[in-house]
Formats: sequence, C-alpha cells, structure tokens
Amino acid sequence: MNPPNAFRIHTILPLLALNGAIIRLEQIRSTCKSCGLRSSMTEDAGFQTGLKGTTLTCQACGATGLMDEIEIWHHWLEQCRRERLLALFDPKPDEPLDL
Repeated sequence: MNPPNAFRIHTILPLLALNGAIIRLEQIRSTCKSCGLRSSMTEDAGFQTGLKGTTLTCQACGATGLMDEIEIWHHWLEQCRRERLLALFDPKPDEPLDL
C-alpha cells in the first residue's frame, strides 16, 4: 500500500445530512501522485469505504491511499473555504477601464 498522501485531492462531493454532517462520499476528484492520472472516483469505481477509512485506488497504475474521516473533513472544510472566498471575489469591475 502506498502512503496516505498518494493522491492529491481536488474536490470531494459528499452526501450531507440536514445538520451538515457528512453521511458518505459520492465522488472524489483527485490526481494520482504516482502516475499523474487525474480522475473522478465514485464508490466501487476508484474508492471504497471501510472500517479503517476510505481507500482510493488509481485506475491506471493501481496505486492506493487511505483517507480517514478526519482527513475527509479537512478536505471538505478547505474546499468550502475556497468556494466562499471565490464567491466573494467579483470579477466584474465597477467602472469600465479606459484604454
């Protein structure tokens, strides 16, 4: 088994309870650090959830990594923070630029 950080996690799509708790993961978008494959993983098609955590498996090279519940929460909270910052950014200027 490869180390837990064998994948760079870009986004996760969890199924949330009404109180905001993560019920389960629906999709994970990641890049394999072994071969560089960027992929979207779903349950039984790239990752499996078990008692020890969520095991990610690269479809190209077979590298595996393990994420526990704390790491999943960390990625989810970081993703929410990034999305909130992007939502606050207004790409449209108040006044047109004079060229």
